[in-house]
Amino acid sequence: MSYNLTSSRLPTLVHTYLPTPLHPFLLLSYPVRPHLSFFQRTSKHLSVTSTSSPTLYSKGSKDLCFVIFWALAFTLARAFCLRYVFAPFVRWYLGATPAGHEHAQNGKAHLAKGERKERRRKENIATRFSEQAWSCLYCSVSWTIGMIILHRIPHAASPAQLWGTYPYSPIPGLTKFYYLAQLGWWFHQVYVINTEKRRKDHWQMFGHHILSITLITSSYATNFTRVGTLIHVLMDFVDIIFPLAKMLRYLSHTTLCDITFVIFLVSWLFSRQIGLFLVLRTLFYDAPAYIPFEWNPSQGKYLTRGTFWGFFALLCTLYVLASMWFCMACVVAVRVVRGLGAEDIREEDVEGDDESDAEDGHVAMADLEGIPQSVGTTSASDVGQTATNGEAELKKRR
Repeated sequence: MSYNLTSSRLPTLVHTYLPTPLHPFLLLSYPVRPHLSFFQRTSKHLSVTSTSSPTLYSKGSKDLCFVIFWALAFTLARAFCLRYVFAPFVRWYLGATPAGHEHAQNGKAHLAKGERKERRRKENIATRFSEQAWSCLYCSVSWTIGMIILHRIPHAASPAQLWGTYPYSPIPGLTKFYYLAQLGWWFHQVYVINTEKRRKDHWQMFGHHILSITLITSSYATNFTRVGTLIHVLMDFVDIIFPLAKMLRYLSHTTLCDITFVIFLVSWLFSRQIGLFLVLRTLFYDAPAYIPFEWNPSQGKYLTRGTFWGFFALLCTLYVLASMWFCMACVVAVRVVRGLGAEDIREEDVEGDDESDAEDGHVAMADLEGIPQSVGTTSASDVGQTATNGEAELKKRR
């Protein structure tokens, strides 16, 4: 049975302690009780039936408040996790000292140049690991929720369920929460890539994030949430494995990193290249067969020839981006197998503290940084370059 979001204690607490204008930021808006048949209404078990039926939700402008809340929540949660959870763990694991604490521990004594460089390297690793751990954590939770939603739908990937149930409205509370939280995440990602030091592929990643926001918003507004959830699940799984491979490499677990990198390639092939292609195929062939072209907002129907080709073009763009990135990942794999060494095809001026052990048949850190990540954050070379600039500035002062 679906979990009824309105039966938890959170709505009661919100209504009790917060003013009414703040309710849409914390609670799902526009609840709609499911329709009960005549036999259900006249049944002696009416109270059981009505209380056990999950609350469904329609859509409206107040949903934007919920999106804003989650965009802010993700930003604050990221800052907290990076600073107080992931970075301390890596420092403990590597035996590193947090930046800025050297003088407190060593008085006025100057550290040797090699020791300063080693501490800076470990601090860079702590930063990089933390960013990838945050991406891995979010995508793991997001993918799990998406799988729960699909699991509740019989034959969720079949054309009959993707298109035959259109317009799928109102929607369950978990689906609405999932969609709006995802939208908040991508707005959070736009903020992240515009506040960090820019990479060479900044505009490519920015365009990907805007494309994701456009697809989520349009599919939500036009009641295509079932196929949207399926696409989310297909895209999110890879973004669990790839950050995990980076995390293992930062901790110098080269063999586990290699295994994870292979899993990453295979999962990308099946989820994004094959899975997303099948979604495009069913959109092109099956959607027009199940859904008549009709613009009727009063009935929740928004599929016209224009919107159809618009959705198809957006998904094709997403597929082209995924294919480009998959080719880059395959190039990295070929280089590692052939033992040609690490070469960052995406960044410039990579600091030499990233261990380039591809000659030994392992995936090097520069190899992993050469592959764009759809939930990408600051790359290793960016952080390394920042450290290099800081050292140069220190030399100038001296």
